[in-house]
Amino acid sequence: EEVVAVDEAAGAAYFVGTSEGRWLERHLFRVALDGKSQPQQVTKTPGMHSTVIDRQCRTFVDISSAKDRPAEATLRSLKDGSELCCVFKNEDPLIAELGLPPPEFATLPSTDGKVTLQAALYKPDPKVYGPGPYPTVVSCYGGPHVQFVSNSWMMTVDLRAQAMRSRGCVVLKVDNRGSNRRGLAFEGALKHDMGALEVEDQAAAVRWCVGRGLTDEKRVGIYGWSYGGYLSAMCLAKASDVFKCAVAGAPVTSWDGYDTCYTERYMGTPQSNPAGYKSSSVMEHVDGMKGDLLLVHGLIDENVHFRHTARLINALIAKQKPYQLLLFPNERHSPRSQRDREYMEERMWTFIAASLGV
Repeated sequence: EEVVAVDEAAGAAYFVGTSEGRWLERHLFRVALDGKSQPQQVTKTPGMHSTVIDRQCRTFVDISSAKDRPAEATLRSLKDGSELCCVFKNEDPLIAELGLPPPEFATLPSTDGKVTLQAALYKPDPKVYGPGPYPTVVSCYGGPHVQFVSNSWMMTVDLRAQAMRSRGCVVLKVDNRGSNRRGLAFEGALKHDMGALEVEDQAAAVRWCVGRGLTDEKRVGIYGWSYGGYLSAMCLAKASDVFKCAVAGAPVTSWDGYDTCYTERYMGTPQSNPAGYKSSSVMEHVDGMKGDLLLVHGLIDENVHFRHTARLINALIAKQKPYQLLLFPNERHSPRSQRDREYMEERMWTFIAASLGV
């Protein structure tokens, strides 16, 4: 994933990456420059690791966390990864006061039957809400360069997911084909046809939960931002038998209107792949939308321009499809101010709760 140091004198290079089968973790590895040996894992503590190595390649600062361990910084020996001293340890009493339960990890089959998918489940307290099945909300991203499910503290302190869990919903996250840290073949599966297999895998994950008595199949929603907003809208349009509502935040709705440097890496040009651009546009699938849709966008979004939401609204009107719209005149790609964030969270939850009957 990233080369962090080269020790020419010792004939070794150091990099951070993910090893085969341990998709939820990121570690520091050592590999011989002559390529005659397998990489050796230097960091041993479970979780996600980021490292800074000194110029002499003797020690390194290890910044790490796991779903049951807040972020901490440790000075370690580069020789064997042993701890030399603690640089920082998070002992904020608020952590214990909140008492946030970590999500459970699960391995799911993909629809192609060739690979497995990594998922995280935030489950309601059965003592409060009974044994299930429960209304379920999928939290998604689904696009390249992002791993949504990992053994990190960030998973546990996802307060939106925790709030929904505490209100009786299962929250499901799954890294569909096309997401990061599973190798080029896994990420490149969506090449030239975005918005297809991502929907298949998200829908399959919901069906997996239904099959285990965890999810009420009649009460399933989805939300996401940016690529996740795009995927949420596509799920509502292409898998309306699974998803009853969607919150699409700052969604790309047609790839011919997004950053060419990003888009053409995966989709090619509109001239070379017209069929792919057409099929990957949300507007091409508006006819299939049957559930409730909430569109959220900042009017000064410099990443995904508001034009994307405007184009989708035009298509919805043309097909006489209902929708709700939440705009933030002074916000960019995601609301930053506390006032706007609080308002957005309340509106999102009110929408989801009403749609799923929570």
